[in-house]
Amino acid sequence: MNVFGWVLLLAVVVAAVGDWAAVVRRNRALEQLTKPAVIVLLLAFAWLLHADAVASGRWLLLGLLLSLVGDALLLGRDPSDERFTRGLVAFLLAHLAYLGALLTMGSAAPAWLGVTLVVVALGLVAALSRRLRPLVSRDRVTGTAVAAYAIVLGVVTVVAWVRGQVLVGLGLTLFGVRDGLSAWSRFGRRPLGSGLELAEVAATVTYHLAQVAVVIGVLRPDLLG
Repeated sequence: MNVFGWVLLLAVVVAAVGDWAAVVRRNRALEQLTKPAVIVLLLAFAWLLHADAVASGRWLLLGLLLSLVGDALLLGRDPSDERFTRGLVAFLLAHLAYLGALLTMGSAAPAWLGVTLVVVALGLVAALSRRLRPLVSRDRVTGTAVAAYAIVLGVVTVVAWVRGQVLVGLGLTLFGVRDGLSAWSRFGRRPLGSGLELAEVAATVTYHLAQVAVVIGVLRPDLLG
């Protein structure tokens, strides 16, 4: 990676820190600038590393573009349930694009790990189905979108770990953490100051770490040997 790559990574860090500060200060104008800037800079970084030259890189670029769409939808000044659902669908499609990247990469995991993760994933899906049933009953469109998104993310995460793509698996796992924190921040019913603000900041931090891990994991999996 040349000096321009390091400069772009530094720019990603600066934009991400700016976004964290915007969330802490509840500065919506700054957040609407810095959050998409992180993904735009990651797109430039991926392009610089010739992501377009390989199938996995092209899937990665598509996933980042869909993430940018999701960010734009979820950053509306008055995010309605309709915008939330559309943003969720954009991220669902982004994860399917990341699945495409994974399926065009090599596999280096032992068979026992794959079997273990599949069993764990099936248990989590069963538990998730029970937890999401009330939401689906209350709002069929949003509830179904949330359930579909969670299942897709779970499947893609398992595929990443099964195939031995550690950085991508770590990134997708962080996506799961971020989504749990975002759900707490969006649907929490605690008084102001009870931890919802901290959850929102933590969700933003884990989102950026997740995207960076996925990008590096797809383009430079050799970094872990």
